[in-house]
Amino acid sequence: MSKKTGVDEAGRGALAGPIIVASVILPTGYQNPLIQDSKILSPSQRKRAYRIVKKEALEYSVVGKGVREVETKNPLGATKEAMVEAILNLKKKPVLCLVDGKEKIVVEGVKTVSVIGGDRRSINIAAASIIAKVTRDAIMQKLHKKFPLYD
Repeated sequence: MSKKTGVDEAGRGALAGPIIVASVILPTGYQNPLIQDSKILSPSQRKRAYRIVKKEALEYSVVGKGVREVETKNPLGATKEAMVEAILNLKKKPVLCLVDGKEKIVVEGVKTVSVIGGDRRSINIAAASIIAKVTRDAIMQKLHKKFPLYD
């Protein structure tokens, strides 16, 4: 049983839509060559990896911050808040959380380590990046149907 989670976000730099954060706990020593940084996977590879992560993860959590929250708290503040929530939403509290990027977050009782380029250095962060990206892409596709002018 793993006590380590990875956390990553999708949508923080976008001009539209929500910020989505995922936290994923994979089994200790888990390996799968498809589970890597979501940005380097094709859309079909991401969808396949998404299904694998959901099936193989010991646990995962997804938190979204809508446009109003992002406007009120700013993108970084909303992201950090969602990261903490995603970790706290896990049923089994991890001992260690690897956070993609340089952001520092504080979660009581959990050691957090910022990992620059983490989605390429940690399979847990890569898995979180895949869950966050595919989830956000699905939301954006629904928004496109409602507001096709924005593409």
